[in-house]
Amino acid sequence: MSPECELLRRCIPTSKGRPPLRSLNVLVTGAGGGMCQGINLRLAEPGHTIICVDLDAERSEAAAGAVRSAGGKAYAFAVDVTEPDRIKRLHRDIHEKVGGVQAIVNAVGVLDRKMLLDLDVKSFARVLNINLTGPFAVIREFAQDLLDEDWGRIVNISSIAGTTGYPYPSYAASKAGLSNLTRSLLVDFWGTGITVNSVCPGVVDTQMVIQEVRDQVPDKVPTARIVTPEEIGALIAFLLTDEARSINGADLLIDGGATSVFRLFDPRQA
Repeated sequence: MSPECELLRRCIPTSKGRPPLRSLNVLVTGAGGGMCQGINLRLAEPGHTIICVDLDAERSEAAAGAVRSAGGKAYAFAVDVTEPDRIKRLHRDIHEKVGGVQAIVNAVGVLDRKMLLDLDVKSFARVLNINLTGPFAVIREFAQDLLDEDWGRIVNISSIAGTTGYPYPSYAASKAGLSNLTRSLLVDFWGTGITVNSVCPGVVDTQMVIQEVRDQVPDKVPTARIVTPEEIGALIAFLLTDEARSINGADLLIDGGATSVFRLFDPRQA
């Protein structure tokens, strides 16, 4: 075998050479939301324990129950991520019932469909508090768990709205901030086995998406289809593996190509 072929053989991953999958305790905020229904189940497939955190106790328990019904392990906690004291209590409760946390998926988020002149400062601040400050507070509280193990995964669910702009400024600003928070945290975890990434969905098949937007997808998205929560879950599941250890500080678009043609194609002029 030539030296070039030998080098290529070593670079191609094989099941024998891949690091074993870790069984993780994965904290998922906003776990009762429509997108997380697919994410939770997908993350449970490799044997991860899903810690479902949601503001609403019934939604949190329903999310954990769905994972258990599928044969996975899950716990439910009702927490408002905008309350730092409650997050501290959550940290203690998780350690008592589950153990440490090795991965954090921040999927908590709200969308306020108000444009500039209809959006007051209080409403703007509320969206930023939930979508940006909440994830920061969760990461800040659980960061030491990851640092103690010198390994961990943080995945923030951002949005293409934080990349391209969006008619609803509070949502766009919060998601742009979340993506930049992701990149900024790399310094804090420098030289560790901890990675921090953002997943930026486009139009996702959830109840949050109004029918008018669904109708526009075939003309505005090159794949001509809506992204499913399960597809987002599959991307996150990969980011939690050791094979994704060199993906760090990335905004990973999962939008069917929408942002690639955003400024090039206007269906109204087609």
